[in-house]
Amino acid sequence: MVDTSERVTVRIPQELLEKLKQIQETHGTPTISDTIREGLERYIEVNLPPPNIRKVVVDLPRQDNRQLEELVRDGTSVSVDDAVRSAVREYIRTRLDQAAPTGGRSRRESDSVAAEGSPPP
Repeated sequence: MVDTSERVTVRIPQELLEKLKQIQETHGTPTISDTIREGLERYIEVNLPPPNIRKVVVDLPRQDNRQLEELVRDGTSVSVDDAVRSAVREYIRTRLDQAAPTGGRSRRESDSVAAEGSPPP
């Protein structure tokens, strides 16, 4: 296997190094270098997402995180990210349905009627 990585030397304050060590222990990454690499990958994902995606970072209470992780363990969701995406989509659908002034029809029903070629109500 060809090594295509490049060594980069960075000086960081001791306080930051201690925090990285905490993250390493918590997440079980083998080395500080692996921890830094994962952090850089996340930073790039957030700051350079594909053009059709806008990343949103959300801080959740630990209890919510535990519940999301439980959904993943149970097989209800593929990942925590997937569970959050699904919850946000459902929340948006529900709110749009509640806010839709469609004369008794849900917004999705109206959208499907309009999509079939019929004029909107």
